[in-house]
Amino acid sequence: MALRRTWPQRLVVLASLVVIVAAVASAETVHYVEEVWEEYKPVQFPDTVQYGHELLRTDTEPGEPVNFLVVGTDSSIDVRQSADADGAGGVASGGRALADVIMLLRLDPGAKSAWVLSIPRDLWAEIPGAQDHKINSALLIGGAPLLVETVSSMFDVEINHYVEMDFAGFQQAVDTLSGVPVWFPHPVRDPKSHLSIETPGCHVLGGEQALQYVRSRTYTEFIDGRWRITGGDDFTRIARQQDFLVLALDRAISRGARNPTTIVGMIEAGAAFVAFDQDLTLGELVSLAQDFSDFNPENLQRLSLEVFTLFWPDGRYKGEAAYEQANEPVLDLFRGVADSVSPSEVSLRVAGFNEFNREDAAAALAGEGFRVLGSLTSPGIPETVVLHGPGGVDAAMTVARYLDPVPYVVADADGDGVVVVLGADYRGVLFLAQEPMSVVRDRVQARGIPPVLPDPASGFAPVATGAAASGPALVGGLAAAGPLVDGWVGLGAGFVAAQSSGADPEPVTILGRPPDGESCG
Repeated sequence: MALRRTWPQRLVVLASLVVIVAAVASAETVHYVEEVWEEYKPVQFPDTVQYGHELLRTDTEPGEPVNFLVVGTDSSIDVRQSADADGAGGVASGGRALADVIMLLRLDPGAKSAWVLSIPRDLWAEIPGAQDHKINSALLIGGAPLLVETVSSMFDVEINHYVEMDFAGFQQAVDTLSGVPVWFPHPVRDPKSHLSIETPGCHVLGGEQALQYVRSRTYTEFIDGRWRITGGDDFTRIARQQDFLVLALDRAISRGARNPTTIVGMIEAGAAFVAFDQDLTLGELVSLAQDFSDFNPENLQRLSLEVFTLFWPDGRYKGEAAYEQANEPVLDLFRGVADSVSPSEVSLRVAGFNEFNREDAAAALAGEGFRVLGSLTSPGIPETVVLHGPGGVDAAMTVARYLDPVPYVVADADGDGVVVVLGADYRGVLFLAQEPMSVVRDRVQARGIPPVLPDPASGFAPVATGAAASGPALVGGLAAAGPLVDGWVGLGAGFVAAQSSGADPEPVTILGRPPDGESCG
């Protein structure tokens, strides 16, 4: 009997989508891609006559952020015997399968950022036209249109395109990449999934072994002379699957960028198990591929919903439910509420002691699309600070994203616009591969309050904070500015307690990536 694979174990399907997107970026293979594109199966969505509104808004402009609903089905699941098929609203399935994985993928070409949100298949949902049930049943009941309507209405998220994948081709996709290198610090085994890694070090996992790795439920490592279960819960398993996704993306981009023959093979392999909505064009994929051609897979923001378990009155497991308020910040990312401000929308001035740095920063920021209104000579400060007036925090954070190193961001209650005050630590303006905005926000928050602040009222002369500060009126109107929204640290009555060490967050560890000094090619 085929073993079931749950939604966290399906995160690797996103690698298949990125393989296709990366592949079509190569001009050398465009004519091959156009022929193979005709083999991809379109998923038909009805027009607004049936539903009264657009299920997919596909008329996005070039460069506009887009949301993909990525769905995985398993052809080995016999839905007639599945408990999920019982009581699913009394609607005939018409031979459809359950959704084994449901993910929202957001790509923002302007910010060069990407987010993926995994939606648990057992999440309890209001399914339009049917009784409440697990969200994966929506695909069984009404196909792709009903699943899209369920997800978009439940989370108040606009969906632009739909991608459905048949996971019978997962092994073939990995094999097309010539395997995915994974580093194992210890021997590993799992008798249930048949995973067996006898020696520590780098192993290139082919399709079969990769499937065993991503679906392992009792991940056991040989540590200090005995076998220990180190991956027996959902949290460690999900972390392992998400990190494998990054490794697979690394491999896909590497292979797609260097080997045109492999590109064609990846596209042909994808045609057998991937389907898109009928309005997704090859041109749009080419545009996305070009926008993300230098994207670092480690910058893929991997997100999950905060959920709690539901039980039936008799104690049986019912499913999962999502916390409402706790998930709003994550969902806002996919609603566009948390998108960064475009550089073309930001007006700023550059101040600083070093004339060369001022001219360099002004020219470079203007080259990135910012409206630079001029530069000002000011006394020197040790570290760069971005000042912003009321309502200007998003603009200031966008500027911070382009500066190296990540500066302090401070609110000035009496300020007007954005002022970049360059410090002695200024190294330049980043031209490519800026960090995702979520990473920049975290680093700005970690920096806390600068030890020395520029005073706009005195020509940006430096003023000490903390114990060296004199009186409540620290820097013009800065002391009147309360803490910034969303937990960002600003100035106010409690600013001393909010000071941080200024250290950047620890780098994210990717499971399966070799330690420093080792190679896993």
